[in-house]
Amino acid sequence: MRIEELTVRPPVTASPATTIQQAAALMARDAVGTLVITEGERVVGIVTDRDVVVRAVAKNLPLDSRIDGVMSMNVIALDAGTDVRDALHAFGQHAVRRLPIVSGGKVSGLLSLDDVVVALAGQFGEVTRGMSAQLLFPHAFDEPSPPAPIG
Repeated sequence: MRIEELTVRPPVTASPATTIQQAAALMARDAVGTLVITEGERVVGIVTDRDVVVRAVAKNLPLDSRIDGVMSMNVIALDAGTDVRDALHAFGQHAVRRLPIVSGGKVSGLLSLDDVVVALAGQFGEVTRGMSAQLLFPHAFDEPSPPAPIG
């Protein structure tokens, strides 16, 4: 399965010059916990609500400071056609919970580890329904055998 087949939310983006206050307001307005920071169409960083709290508020930075001062750089982004197994590997290898998705060099979505878990859980549910039926009714779907001849 490719990650573009999962429910990938559209990215909420901001420029590096966005202030911490503006970033927080944007997150609140769009009910998201992550902003993808872009210059033009290029991903240059990512900032989470936790970054705002830990890197800005807790350090008493002025709210008119630029968001690029608290964003994470060297962002790992995945192509929309990436296999979900490779996405899981990227989550584990880089110890992140969200990955921007790019298509044609342009940010097109944001994939969270939660998105992958929910999608896989749904698939496991489909698979286990059939297995559960076999466990509960082991011969319910067997073809009847012709009676054995007597004698």
